[in-house]
Amino acid sequence: MNVDAEIEWAWVRLEDLSVKEWHHVISLRQAVFVVEQDCPYLDADALDLCSWHLIGWSGSGDLVSDSRGDLGRAAIAYLRVVDADAKYEECSIGRLLIRSSHRGVGLGHRLMKEVMRLITEAYPGQPIRISAQEHLQGFYHGYGFVQVGDVYDEDGIPHIEMLASQSLSGH
Repeated sequence: MNVDAEIEWAWVRLEDLSVKEWHHVISLRQAVFVVEQDCPYLDADALDLCSWHLIGWSGSGDLVSDSRGDLGRAAIAYLRVVDADAKYEECSIGRLLIRSSHRGVGLGHRLMKEVMRLITEAYPGQPIRISAQEHLQGFYHGYGFVQVGDVYDEDGIPHIEMLASQSLSGH
């Protein structure tokens, strides 16, 4: 899979997504966070309303059916950027995921590069926060994030708070 050639990136607010597009996104989020990671929680929350959503849509080779049998592109990568002062003082990255069938080809790095570029435009000069699964600390460190708190449990998974200054967020 050529990570760059087969993905169309969309940087949108929730109200700019069609019902069908949002259905693809929320289904993928539930598949990863609720089913795969066994975290039974209400994934769709009020923060979706005050966030930018970065969605990596598949190329023509990955089509999915909805309940009516219509085919559409699959969401294969996703994250949201919550507006500053909605959850934290800083804007924050959350709900980062890659569809299981597309893992292991560098798509997580492509997603982070894209979001760091977009955050620089949307929130110039502002720090960026992430609540990261602890085992991904090294991955996020590569994008300028540093740990700013103790390890804590979220739904049975160790997490850490991390913060990045836009001047430090490289890659």
